[in-house]
Amino acid sequence: MKFSDETWQRPISIQLHLSQERIVFVTTNTISPQAVDKFQGYIQDLIDSDPADLYIRQLEKNAADETSTASMLGYLTMIHDYMAKIGWKFETVQNDPEVITVTTMVQLKV
Repeated sequence: MKFSDETWQRPISIQLHLSQERIVFVTTNTISPQAVDKFQGYIQDLIDSDPADLYIRQLEKNAADETSTASMLGYLTMIHDYMAKIGWKFETVQNDPEVITVTTMVQLKV
């Protein structure tokens, strides 16, 4: 959400759902069309990798690259430390010019 594409001045939606079993956070924001492939590649890494291994690799990568401004640890920390279940949905909401929204849902057991 913090990387929302401000070009389109679309609102960021934040929802919180609470039940006896879980807390569910749902956010929707815009993403630049140029950023979609990179973000989806990162999501695929999260899905395909062991969270502990990926967490260590990302920490090492961040330590080696002092110029990087993106830690890439947000979702990974939720999965690694809190066993969060995360899902994403990408939607094209406008075609000319192209505007894409991404909805992220994070579920945590209580």
